[in-house]
Amino acid sequence: MYKGTENSWGLVAKLFHWIIAILVFIQIAAGINLHFMEFSMQKSSFIDIHKIIGSLILILVFLRLVWRFYNSQPSNDNVPFMHVVVSKFVHVILYTLMIWIPIQGMLLTWTGGYDVSILGLFNLPRLVEENLMMYDQFKNFHYYFALLLTFTFIIHLSAGLYHRFIAGDKYGIWKRMSFKK
Repeated sequence: MYKGTENSWGLVAKLFHWIIAILVFIQIAAGINLHFMEFSMQKSSFIDIHKIIGSLILILVFLRLVWRFYNSQPSNDNVPFMHVVVSKFVHVILYTLMIWIPIQGMLLTWTGGYDVSILGLFNLPRLVEENLMMYDQFKNFHYYFALLLTFTFIIHLSAGLYHRFIAGDKYGIWKRMSFKK
């Protein structure tokens, strides 16, 4: 039940998946909104929350990857080869972006002259000095990588919905990550 089986990722992987998905959705929506907000105390508060959620996503993604390494995975024997290849490609992009974007956000924070706090509990040692010219570049990179994550997230979600509603989940893709049996 907690670990994966032939037909399921298991409860722990499902919890990681859905919690990270919800947090990424919140981050994308909040981040795009922040990008267009004028600076204010309210924006500053939202940025603090955005940083806490970003550090939480980074931690959860690392824990998810560790769990994925030790967890059994469902069989892909009945899944078409191209579905498996595209799925692996999309997952590599998702994981790469979910790791890179928070790290890039840390660089953005440091170049803006601020400390990087993990979950609001402790600050990381400063690895980059304040540099407002780089800050503007990092801010743009952060935004465009977030758009790429959004696009990849939509592809991933669309594939899941395709398997569930159009293909009738004939390969059990949706069921593997669903809580409903």
